[in-house]
Amino acid sequence: MNPKTTLTLVVATFAMKAHAAQDPIPDIIFVPENAKVVEAEQKWFGGFELEADVSGSSIGSISEAVKAFYTDKGFELGREQADDDDVELLFVKEQESVEVDIELEHNDIIEYSVDYETR
Repeated sequence: MNPKTTLTLVVATFAMKAHAAQDPIPDIIFVPENAKVVEAEQKWFGGFELEADVSGSSIGSISEAVKAFYTDKGFELGREQADDDDVELLFVKEQESVEVDIELEHNDIIEYSVDYETR
């Protein structure tokens, strides 16, 4: 097999594996506008994890949108920790919890992660 064909096959295989790792995002997960999903994965024991990079927004505006989304879904804000470049939020509702981390990274990219769990 020539090197060009080998490289094409490797790239195609990697693209299929990367795409396969992205599970459908359930309605319970808030995804900000301008978010580029890095990872979306159903947990084997229930729940869901999402990681995304967000550009063109601020930590404060994303935090407020997250709070509105989850309180509209009946969750209560159980914990909020914030400083200049990081906000951590925990929402609880009966047997469910959602932990959200919003962190300013390099080049004004915001790393956004959600961990949804059922008990």
